[in-house]
Amino acid sequence: MRTAAFNLFLLLIVAVNIVHAAKLNFPRVLLPIFQDKSVNFTLEVVEHNCFKWTSSRQDLITVAPVYHGFSECAYQALITVQTREQRRNTAIIFAEEVSTGATLRCDVIVDVIDKLNVRTTTRQLYLEEAPETYELHAFDSQGNEFSTLEGVEFKWTISSPTRSVPPALRFLTFSDSPFHTVPKPLEKFEAEGIMGYMTLLEGINTGTSKVTVTMPQPEYNNVAPIEVYISVLANIIIEPSEVHIMTGDTVSFRILQLKMGKLHDITPNDQYYFEVEDINVAYIKGSSATGSRLGRTLVVLRDRNVPRDDSDNLPEKPKGPSAQLTVAEPQKLGISLLPHNNWLTVKGERHDVAFDLYASDGQKITLGTRYSIGSELDESLFTILKKTRNGSRLFGEAYKAGVTQVYGTYKDLSAQAELQIFDKLVLQPMKVILPYDPNTVKPQRLQFVSTGGDGNYVWFSGNPQVLQIDSKGLATTEIRDDRVKGAAKELLDSGSLLSSHTTVKVALAKNQKVAQMAQIYFLPPERLEIKQYNFETVLRDYVHLHVGIYAYVNNSYVPYTKCDNLLYQLDYAHQIFQLENNVEGEKLAPDACHVLRLRATAVGTTSLRISYTFQDKVLQDSVDLHVFEPLSVLNPLENEIVLPIGASRNVIYADGPQRIFTLEATLTKATKYNAQFIKVSEIEFDTQNSITAFTVLCREVGSTDFTYNVHNMLTKSNFAAYNAQITTKVHCVRPRFLKLYARQELRKSCPLEQRSSLLYLKDREDKFEIEIEVQDVKNRKLMNISSLVLEWEFAAGDERYHTDSIPHQQHTEEENYQTVRLPARDILVITLNEVAPNFRIKGTVARYDDKALAKNEIYPERPPFGVKNHKTGVITKPVIENEIRFHTVNSTLLPNDHVSIYLAPSYREGISIAQGSGFFQLELSESGIVQVDYDEKTKQLLLTPLRLGHVRLELIDRCLMNEPAHLSISVVGIGAINVLALDRVERTHSIDAIVKLYDSNDNLLHIDVSKLDVYELSELVFDSNILSVRLDEQQNLGPGEIRYSITGNNVGDTKIVFQAGKGDKQVSSDPLNVQVFAPIRLYPRNSTLIVGSSIQIYYQGGPQPNTNMIYSVHHNKVATMNSAIVTAHKLGSTKITGKCLLKNPVTGKDEIVSEDTVELRVVSLTAVEIRTPLVRIRSGAVMPATLWGQPDLSPMVLGTLENMHITWSANQNDVVEIFNVLTTAGIDYKSNDMISIRVRALNPGKVSITAVARLADGQKLSSTVDLIVFKTLELVAPKPITMDWILTAPRSTLQLKCNMDDALYKLDSQSSGIVSVTPDGIVHTKDTLGRDLIIAKTVDQTLPIGIEVKNVQYILVTLLPNIKLKHLEHKIPRGMNFVFKVSLHDNLGNEFSHNIEEVNGLRYDLATKDVVDVQIGNNLTIALNMPRETNNMIAISLKDITGVKHAEDYIKLSVAESEHIFPTKTIFSVGDIICFDSPLTLSSIWTSSNEQIVAINKNTGIARVLKHRHKLGEKIVVTSGDKVGLGGYLKYDLEVRESDAILFAKTLDIFSGSEYRAHLVLRNHIQTDKHTNLIAQNVSRCINHLDNVHVDAFTCRLVANDALGRKLLSLYKVKAIFDGLNSQYACELQLLSNFNELLSIVKTNNVLLEIQALIPTGVFDTMSLKLVPGIQVSPEALQMGDLKSQDLLISGLDKVLQKLQVIPSDTKYLSVEFIEHAHGQGKYKIHFADDFPLDVQLYVLVKSPETDQNIEVPVYGNTMLAQKCSSRPYSSTLFYRLIENLGFIITTVIIIVFSFWVYITCFQTQGVITLNSEAFQSDKSNISSQRSSPMSSPRSPFIASPNRSPFAEPQQRSQSRHMQHNLSPPVVSDESFIYGHPHLGSPRSARRGYN
Repeated sequence: MRTAAFNLFLLLIVAVNIVHAAKLNFPRVLLPIFQDKSVNFTLEVVEHNCFKWTSSRQDLITVAPVYHGFSECAYQALITVQTREQRRNTAIIFAEEVSTGATLRCDVIVDVIDKLNVRTTTRQLYLEEAPETYELHAFDSQGNEFSTLEGVEFKWTISSPTRSVPPALRFLTFSDSPFHTVPKPLEKFEAEGIMGYMTLLEGINTGTSKVTVTMPQPEYNNVAPIEVYISVLANIIIEPSEVHIMTGDTVSFRILQLKMGKLHDITPNDQYYFEVEDINVAYIKGSSATGSRLGRTLVVLRDRNVPRDDSDNLPEKPKGPSAQLTVAEPQKLGISLLPHNNWLTVKGERHDVAFDLYASDGQKITLGTRYSIGSELDESLFTILKKTRNGSRLFGEAYKAGVTQVYGTYKDLSAQAELQIFDKLVLQPMKVILPYDPNTVKPQRLQFVSTGGDGNYVWFSGNPQVLQIDSKGLATTEIRDDRVKGAAKELLDSGSLLSSHTTVKVALAKNQKVAQMAQIYFLPPERLEIKQYNFETVLRDYVHLHVGIYAYVNNSYVPYTKCDNLLYQLDYAHQIFQLENNVEGEKLAPDACHVLRLRATAVGTTSLRISYTFQDKVLQDSVDLHVFEPLSVLNPLENEIVLPIGASRNVIYADGPQRIFTLEATLTKATKYNAQFIKVSEIEFDTQNSITAFTVLCREVGSTDFTYNVHNMLTKSNFAAYNAQITTKVHCVRPRFLKLYARQELRKSCPLEQRSSLLYLKDREDKFEIEIEVQDVKNRKLMNISSLVLEWEFAAGDERYHTDSIPHQQHTEEENYQTVRLPARDILVITLNEVAPNFRIKGTVARYDDKALAKNEIYPERPPFGVKNHKTGVITKPVIENEIRFHTVNSTLLPNDHVSIYLAPSYREGISIAQGSGFFQLELSESGIVQVDYDEKTKQLLLTPLRLGHVRLELIDRCLMNEPAHLSISVVGIGAINVLALDRVERTHSIDAIVKLYDSNDNLLHIDVSKLDVYELSELVFDSNILSVRLDEQQNLGPGEIRYSITGNNVGDTKIVFQAGKGDKQVSSDPLNVQVFAPIRLYPRNSTLIVGSSIQIYYQGGPQPNTNMIYSVHHNKVATMNSAIVTAHKLGSTKITGKCLLKNPVTGKDEIVSEDTVELRVVSLTAVEIRTPLVRIRSGAVMPATLWGQPDLSPMVLGTLENMHITWSANQNDVVEIFNVLTTAGIDYKSNDMISIRVRALNPGKVSITAVARLADGQKLSSTVDLIVFKTLELVAPKPITMDWILTAPRSTLQLKCNMDDALYKLDSQSSGIVSVTPDGIVHTKDTLGRDLIIAKTVDQTLPIGIEVKNVQYILVTLLPNIKLKHLEHKIPRGMNFVFKVSLHDNLGNEFSHNIEEVNGLRYDLATKDVVDVQIGNNLTIALNMPRETNNMIAISLKDITGVKHAEDYIKLSVAESEHIFPTKTIFSVGDIICFDSPLTLSSIWTSSNEQIVAINKNTGIARVLKHRHKLGEKIVVTSGDKVGLGGYLKYDLEVRESDAILFAKTLDIFSGSEYRAHLVLRNHIQTDKHTNLIAQNVSRCINHLDNVHVDAFTCRLVANDALGRKLLSLYKVKAIFDGLNSQYACELQLLSNFNELLSIVKTNNVLLEIQALIPTGVFDTMSLKLVPGIQVSPEALQMGDLKSQDLLISGLDKVLQKLQVIPSDTKYLSVEFIEHAHGQGKYKIHFADDFPLDVQLYVLVKSPETDQNIEVPVYGNTMLAQKCSSRPYSSTLFYRLIENLGFIITTVIIIVFSFWVYITCFQTQGVITLNSEAFQSDKSNISSQRSSPMSSPRSPFIASPNRSPFAEPQQRSQSRHMQHNLSPPVVSDESFIYGHPHLGSPRSARRGYN
C-alpha cells in the first residue's frame, strides 16, 4: 500500500509539472465572421508533446491537427470559423496531452467587425526613402482587437485633397520593394493582385494625400471607411538646424535636398520659403533671419505644394522642416584651430583660426556681418590667406616654424591660445614595393624615417598581420601564403595582380590628424639585375654588388625598395671572394634593393653569377670581378720625402690596379700636389710594369701632400670605380744640422756590407769613408743634398783645421730598382796614408749650389738657410757644421721593456725598433703563447697572440756588437670592467660614461680605438624605454678607457651593464644604476616682494634625491639669496636661476645637470589694510584679523619682514579683545610679529580696530576697520525651554545619536526638505540654506532636533589647549610642536556644529618651506613641528567637496632659541648622561622613540645613551609634553654616534698609594671639545636626581711593565665608576691590603703603574701613575699643656722629607723649629706663645710637594677646662656635679639623638664609609683634615667613601676642622699617622683636549 501510494504521489507530481509546463500560444482568440469566407488561425502548444485536439462546438469552430512528418502527434492545430451567423458566439478548443491526460483550453470568440484602424510608425514620408509599411487592425463593437485578418481582402485607395495637385503616394507590392520580403500571409494575395490587411506606401511627389481603406464584403457595408492623411516631404535639411545669433545680427539659412545620395542646395527654389513663428524675436527676409530681441523661436520651411494649416482642415497637419533660432548675448569668447581642434601643426598645413562667441547656455553664437571680432597673431609664422568680414574666421597656412600667441577680442571678452608650428612632416619612403615570396623564412626589415613636427611620432600599420612597425619606425614584414586556394587575388590600381598590400602611417603624437602615409605593395619578382658594382678591388677589401629585383606592373618593370630577406645563390668561376652579411649603412644604388658585400680573399679574376629562384623561375645576372694587390710605396719605405730646394728624389709605387686586357677597361692615373712647392714628373717605362715611379723636385720651402690615384674605367654605366690612392708627404726644408758617421766592424753573422763603424777601417787604397747626413730643424734626414755645397776641414792631433792638406772627395751612392735611381747615401772619401790617433774631420754646409738651382729656375732665399730671431726679427744664416773623431752606434732599442697584447682572433700588434742594423735574431722563452715576426719594411716587431700567458723575448742584433734587448710580453684577456659615469641624467639629455677595461692581470688594457670590434663590446639596458646607450667619440681618453654616450628617453630608473666578449668568456661590469629625471622647474614662477621681505624658492623635478641645488640671483642689489630663501633689498626686478649640480666621476668636477629661471619683482609698500571676515559679529564670537599690504601684498610676504613693527589697538577695549593665537600657550608675540591677531567680541557696541605698521625707515602706515558687536536675541521671561540648533554647512553629512538606542529619526511633517535623514540618524544637507526640524522618536517619547544650514563665512585656526609654558615667551621655542584645530564659522561668528568630512580639502602654504614640518591630521587638525629658527608665515585654507575655497587664516611662526631648552646640540655618543630641560610645565612627560638606545626618566628628563645607531644620521626623538594626545610637545632630535675614543684627563700623575680616581671622557672623534659625559645646564640639580649608575660603556684594568709593579697588582682593585662629585666617568683604584705591606714592597724605589680604560670596540687609553708612598705625621693632633713645646715627627722616604714644608697657621701664636732628618724621619718642635688664645682654632700645616699632600695637625688647648674645674670645689658630691652639668648633659643627649636620626635618614643608603685602618685607629676620635685642590681626583677618606655609588644621592661631606673640638684632649699614640692624597693638577701631567 505504501509503495502504491508513493507511486501515485509521484504520478500526480509529474502530471502537475507537465500541466504547469505546457501552455498554448494564445489562451483566447477573437476571429471575424464572413458570409463567403472562413478565417483560419493556428494554435500551438509551447511544449512539443503529443496532444489530442477537440472543439466544444463544431458548428462554430472546427479544429484540424497539424502533423509533422509521419508522427501521429500534433502540437499545432488549425481552427476554422464555420458559422455564418452575424452575432457573437464562443467555442472552446481542448488540447489533451495523450500520455498524461492533461488538458489545455483556448476560448475562441467569433464576432463581426465594427471598425477599422491603421497602425503606422509615421505619417510623413520623404522622397527617395524606403517605402513604409501600413497595417490594418479590426475591432469589434466592444473595442476588442481581432486576433488575425489573414485571408481577408481590403480595398485601399489614394486620393489628393485637391484635384489640381497630383497624388503624392503610390502603392508598392512587397515583391517590388528592394527593402522588404513578402509576408507569408500575403503571398497568395500578391500573386492574384489582391490587397490584404498590409501594404507598402512610397512617396512620389511632395504634398499630402489621403489613403482610404474600405471592406468590399457586402455584409460589412456598414463599417465606416478609415481615412489616413499622409504627407510626403522632400528630403530636406535646413542648415543650420539650430543657431544662436545676437540682437540685430543676421544669419542665412540654406535648404539642402538629398537626391540620389547627394545633398543639393535648392535655396533659390521658389517652391519653398521660410517663416518665423515668433516675429517679436526675429524676422526673416528671404533666407536671412535677423534677431530683434532676446528670445527663442522656430524658423519653419514651407512648401507651396503643401496646403497651409489654415487653408485645409486636415485631421493631421504635416510638419515641415524647421530650425531653432535663439537671440542671445555673448558671455564667452572661444578660440580654436580647425579642422583638427589642435594647436600643434606643421608647415604647409592650412587651418581656420576660429573665434566663436558663446551664449550663457554654452551654445555657439553664429556671427553675422554686423559685429566683428578682433584678432592678433604673428603673420610671419602663420600667413593669413582669407579673412571673414566679421573676423571670426582666419583661413591661412602655417608658413614658418615657431610659436605664436593668438589673441581674440570682442568688446570686453578676450581669448588667447598658443599656436605651435613645426617643420613639415615628411615620411620616407612614401611608396614601397617589397617581394612576395611565401617561402622566405627571413623577415624583411625596413626603416621608415620621419622628419618634421615636434619629433614625437606614433606609427601605425594598415595590416598588422602583414607588417608590424615599432615606435622607432622600424617595420618588419613576414609573408605567409595563408590564402584559400582559388580565392580571387587583389588587384593593383593598374590591374596587375597584387599579392598583398598594406600601409604605414606616421602621425604626430600630440596631433594625430597631422600624418603621412606610405603605401606598401607586395609583388612577385620578375627580373634580377646588378645595378652597380665595383668590378675590381684590393685584396682583403670588398666588392659591393647592388642587386635590383623588379616586379612587372602596368606593362613595365618596377624595382623593389628592399629585398634583403631573399635568398641569393652565388656561383663563382674561381672562389676568390667570401660573402659577408654586415652591410648595414650601405647606401643603395638607384633601383637597387640589396647589397652583397664580397670580401676578396685572393688575387685573381673570376666570374660571378647571382641567381634567385621564385616558383620554379630562376632570375639571374652575372659580372666579372678582379682582385689586385694593394697599392703601396716601395721607396721611400717611410712614405715621406725630405729635400732641400733644388734637389729631387724618385718615389716608387707598386701594385694597385693594373691594366686589364680582357675587358674594355681604361687605366686612369691622376696626381695631386701643390705646384708652388714641388714639381713632379712621371718616369716612363718601355714595357708593362707593376711599378709606377715619379720624380719629385723641391722648388720652395714648405710641405705638401703628393697624392697618386689609379683606377680602371669601364664603358658600362653600372660600374663603380675602385680608386686606389696613396699619399706621400713631401717636405721642402732648409738644412739645419750636419751629422757624420764612420764605418764600424760588423759581426760575422751580419748579412749586410760594412756601414758606419766605431772604428776607421783602412782598406788597401788607404781610403776612409765618412757617411754624410744633413738634417732639417726637426732632425729629419735630407734624402738628396746635391743642391747644397759642403766644405771640409781636417786636423790631426791638436793642430788647427786646414782645408787642402788631405785628399778627399764627396759623392753620392745610388741604388737602382728596375732602372729607377734611388739615393743611398752621401759619402766623403778620404785618402790617408796613416791614421792619426786623434784625427778630426769638420764639415760645414756653406750655401746652395746656385748653378744647379738656376737650371731649374729656382731662386733660393737670402741669406741661405736663414733663421729668424724671434726677439729682434733679424734673419741670419745659421752655422751648420759638425766634426767627427769617432762615432758610436746606439744599441738596438725597444720603446718599452714590457708589452701587453689582447688575445683576439686576427689581431696583432706592432712594436717599432729604434736604431739597429735591421737584421735581428728573435728568441722566445716559451713557445705557443705569442708569435713574433719582424717586418723589414716598417721596422716593426709584429706580435700575434696565441693564448693567454707570459713570455720573454730576447732581441739580438746580427750585425752590431751590442748587448741583446729584452721584451716581456703578456698575452691577456679582459679580466674586469669598471664604469665611471653620472648616475642621473635629464630626460632628452646625454651624459658620458667612461668604461675602463682591465686585463686578466688587473692592469688597464691597452685599447686600439680603431679596432674596437675585436673586444666584442655590448651593452645591456634593463629598460630601453628609459634610456639608450651608444658608443661616442673615442678622443682624449686614458689607457683602457672607452667612451659611451647615455641618453635619457623617459623618466624612470634602470640599470646598464657593459659587457665584453661572448659566451663563457664574457665579462660584465657591475650594474650602473641610472636615473632619468624630469627637468627642474622652479616655483613660484613670478613673485612680488617688498624691501626686507623674503620668500622661499622651491622646485619640482630634477634628480631624486637632489643633494646639491645652487641658486643665484641675477641682480644682487635687488635681492639676495641664502640657501633657497630670497630676501628683497631694493626696488626693481631680477631673475633667479636654480642649478642642480652633481659631481661627475668622469671629470671629478661638479657639473650642471638641470636648471631653470623665474622672475622676481620688488615693489614698495604704499599702504596697509586690515582684513576681517566679518564687520558684524555677535558677542562671544572670535574671528581672525590680518594685515595686508598694498598693492595686494599678502601676509605671507609682510610676515617675513623682521624690521616692521605692528601695533594693534581698539578704541573700545570693553567691546572687543585683541590677542594672539598662541597667547593661551604662554607665548606673547611682540610688535614685530603681530601680522595677524584674533578678535574676540565681548560686549555689544561699535568699535574701531587700528593697526599701525612702522617700517625700518621710520615710515608709518595705518589702517582701521570698524566692527559692530551685537547681542543675539534671546527669550528671558517666562523661563524659556531652549533648543540648540545644529549648525552645519551645505553638502555635509552628520550622525545624530541619542541616549536611547531604539530612537528612530525622521523629518517633521512640516519639513521644508532642506535636509534628509535616515532612520538611523544620518543627516545629509543639500545646497538649500535654511532651517529644518528632525524628530527623534522612541516608543513613548519624541525629541525635536533643529538643523540650520548656512554657508561657511570663514575658518578659524585655534591652538589646542593641552600645552602651557612655564615662563612667558615672546618667540616660539625652537623644537616646539603645536596642534591647531580648524573650525568653521558662519556670518555671525557662530561655530559650526559639524565640520566638513573631506579632510583632503585642508591645505596649507608656508612662506619658507623645509623649515616647518606640517602634518594634516583627522578632524581638521594640523600639527606643526618647528625644529629650526625661522621668521615664517603659514596660510591655512579649507575647500569643501565642490572645490569652494573658504577664507584663509594666517599665523605668524616666529621661532627662536629659548634659554629654557637644553641641550641645544644634537650629537651625542654612547655613555653620555643628558639632563634635558624644557620650557613646558613640570607635568610634561618625557619619552624616547627608542628606549634601547636612549633611556629617559619620564619625570626627571634625565637620559642615558646606551647604544648607537649603525646608520649614520638616523635620529632618536626625545619629546617633552603630550605627544600621544592632541596637545603640543617639544621635540629633541638626537643623533647618537658610537663612542670611538676614550681619553683620560691626564697622561701622568702621582699616586700616594691608598686610593685614586682617574677621570676620563667617552666621545666620538668629531666631539673634539667634549670634556665630560654629563651634559647638564644645572649640574647640581641633575646630580641630585641621578640614581645608581651602572657603568658598562667601558672597563678598567691596572697593568705594570716591571717586576716590582707586577707585585703590587694583587694589592689593588680597579673598577669603572661614575664620579658624581666631579660629574665624570673614572677608573677607581683601591688598596686592598694595609699600608705597611705596601711600604715594605715599595721601600725607596720608584714604581710606575698604568691604568687602561677600554671600550667594547677595542679602543683604549692609558694613564701612567707614579707611586710615591705618602708621609706619616705623629701625633695626629697637638695638645697644649702649660705652653710647653711639643715634638712633631714626620716619617716617609728621604727624598720626600727633603722637600717637606711645616708651616704654622698663625705665626703670632705658633712657631716651628726644624730639628733633624735621619733614617726616614723628620723631627720638628712646635713652640706656643704665652698669650695663646683658647677661642681660635689653630693648626700646623705639613706640605709635601713630592707626594702632593697637605696635612693639617690641629692644636687643642685645655685652659678653659682647667678654669672650669678650678671654680668648682673638688669636694663636691657626684649628685651636685650632675645637677651642675644638667644643662650640658641634656644638650649633649639631644645632639646625639638628633645626629643619630640624621644619620639614619640621610646616610643609611649611601654605603659604609671605609677609612684606612692604620691611619685612623678605632680609639682616635679626632682626625686632621686635608685641604685638596678643587681639581683633585682621588678622594680623601674625609670627603667620600670609595665604596659609595656615584649615582647615590650626593651629600656635601667636606669635613670641617671644627668637628674635631672635644671637651677633652685626644689620646695621641706614637704610632698614629695620616695619609694624604695628591692633587689632580700635577705639574708633570699632560692635558689632552681638556680645559
